[in-house]
Amino acid sequence: MYSPGMDKLFYVQASTKEELNSWIQALEKACFTVGTPFNVKQKIHVDFDSATGFEGLPPEWEASLKSSGITKNEVIAESGVVLDVLKFNDKLKNKNTPAGGPREDEYAPMPATESTLSLKDLVSDPSRKDLFTNLERLGGGASGEVYIAYWEEKKIQVAIKTIPINKENNILLCTEINFMKSSIHANIVQFIDSFIVDQRNLWVVMELMDGGCLTDVLEQFEYINMDESHISYVCLMTLRALNYMHTSHRIHRDIKSDNVLLNNKGEVKIADFGYAAQLTQERTFRHTVVGTPYWMAPELIRGQDYGVKVDIWSLGIMLMEMLESEPPYLEFPPLRALFLIT
Repeated sequence: MYSPGMDKLFYVQASTKEELNSWIQALEKACFTVGTPFNVKQKIHVDFDSATGFEGLPPEWEASLKSSGITKNEVIAESGVVLDVLKFNDKLKNKNTPAGGPREDEYAPMPATESTLSLKDLVSDPSRKDLFTNLERLGGGASGEVYIAYWEEKKIQVAIKTIPINKENNILLCTEINFMKSSIHANIVQFIDSFIVDQRNLWVVMELMDGGCLTDVLEQFEYINMDESHISYVCLMTLRALNYMHTSHRIHRDIKSDNVLLNNKGEVKIADFGYAAQLTQERTFRHTVVGTPYWMAPELIRGQDYGVKVDIWSLGIMLMEMLESEPPYLEFPPLRALFLIT
């Protein structure tokens, strides 16, 4: 049932249509007395005789549910969880997809509000790009390309990530640059510089992590197994980075093997702050749907408020990755995996 006054969708479980109608009548009466919500409309109701366990689902939700592997008995037993997972899956499909700091055992004061800096406020003069020469492509994907380059000033090799700028990713890019510039820690990839090139591409210059990402190691699982000492070392280094972030009231929100980088000195550092979030006095918890589903904490999937603990959950999933070469439930369709996680 949808309440325009509150702009909320309410789900009511009932074993019969008569029971459902009694709920609707009671809610309409209560809403009339209070004043909001108003104009309550029936959107979804539970009918345990239907093929999926629900009647009135949007067609795309019903198709997803039928192909998910979630059984009718599971729908009946955990209908609220299934609806949360369907809502989450829908959001996921439609979302646009510094020296000195607090000591690790001290909490920094929580900022009153979030930063409102624009991308142009955060980047350097584009002429600085000429200081980086001999670009050689390392790889790339949907979000951009990664190059190895030579930094003339310091006479060292660096990594440069080039990302097309558009309306959909502008905010994420601001977040990533802001967090990288203000996060200096031995286990966080060092930010060097950034600039906008040709008004349409962002260049982010970082230290070169020449060992690649942890995923590259796990892909060789058949031939190279990480022993307990290696796994505990990666976890310790990741926890040190997370402790630094959490004491600054920040959440990474996308901890996974792809975002943990290695180098030939044996260092382990976290990267990719596009989904990171700053907790503030105004917003001590978050509820935004971001991250990678198989590594997500249950409260995030269910649309509940969450805090820094979601990073610890994701680290636990990454630990299982290191032990078994992949996260739990990867063999299941995404919707069933989300259901099993919650």
